[in-house]
Amino acid sequence: MNIVQRNFFRLLRCGAFQTTECLEPMSVHKWNKLYQLAAVHDVQPYIYDGLKSCKQQFNLHLTDSQWNQWEVAKSNNEDNDEDELLRPDKLTNPLLNRYLQNILDDESSDLNTRRMLIKIISIARRILNEGLPLKLLIELGLTLRDKSNVINYEELAGWLKKLHFEQMAQLEATLMIDLFGLTLEEIPFADSDADRKTITVAKELAEYTNIRQDFYFSQDSDSIFVHTSNSGALLNHIKRSARYMRFIPSEAFTNFFASFAHSLTHIEE
Repeated sequence: MNIVQRNFFRLLRCGAFQTTECLEPMSVHKWNKLYQLAAVHDVQPYIYDGLKSCKQQFNLHLTDSQWNQWEVAKSNNEDNDEDELLRPDKLTNPLLNRYLQNILDDESSDLNTRRMLIKIISIARRILNEGLPLKLLIELGLTLRDKSNVINYEELAGWLKKLHFEQMAQLEATLMIDLFGLTLEEIPFADSDADRKTITVAKELAEYTNIRQDFYFSQDSDSIFVHTSNSGALLNHIKRSARYMRFIPSEAFTNFFASFAHSLTHIEE
């Protein structure tokens, strides 16, 4: 990680999980880059809280306009929408999606446990399509710390197994441990140890800061040839699908072809 990313994650840990971190000195330009990174990931309130907790550190030098920028971002980004209860992104695998909807519609099961399942699945869906969903990972980590005692982890483990989400849940756990300092004891749905491949992919994700890149196919009215709007996005999507095939093979495979099929809708009849 470069210095901007290192300070970025330090401030996230300070702001969201109240850790004590020592910041590295940065120029005004690099602090502006950190603000842009926070805006991309929609985590300005957590960074702002981290900045306030580190305000007395010698290496933290922000201009008055930069402090004002953070304060405005904090006030504009206050949480004003509680999660839309139990309607996440649908899975692209029809069979698994049917299992998921049956789980969500079963009112006899624990509501908090179903919400935890939704968070895990939503993070996985965004990893497949966008990269690192930091805000959702932070929210999952905070839920694990604040509401862990009301989650039925035995039931959750059964759902993850049925949906073939065990390896992806392990990847999410590894990310929370590496990025936010959570411990294995705080993540009951994780295995005792992550293998080297999981750790490697988690580190790659931490370096990835881009947001979703869409692509579509189109055909000129005077041509028989079909072309893509963004060949780089298409290639990245293929690479991402291949990378996560090990963690969630059924969904990674159908997710790519669902995106591919959607891109074909732009072709003229």
